[in-house]
Amino acid sequence: MKFYNVKTRTPVEVPDSEVTVVTMKNGKKAAQAMSGGVKMFKILSREDAARLEK
Repeated sequence: MKFYNVKTRTPVEVPDSEVTVVTMKNGKKAAQAMSGGVKMFKILSREDAARLEK
């Protein structure tokens, strides 16, 4: 899954096995990943959330 690292301003590719799905306060699903000591979040579409939760 592709994330955007705000600190280095570069796109980062993270394998799906290292991505965790969390639910935000508003009920939407988001992906969370660590890369290089930086925690990254990405709001997911319904299709991506269903794919990652399997």
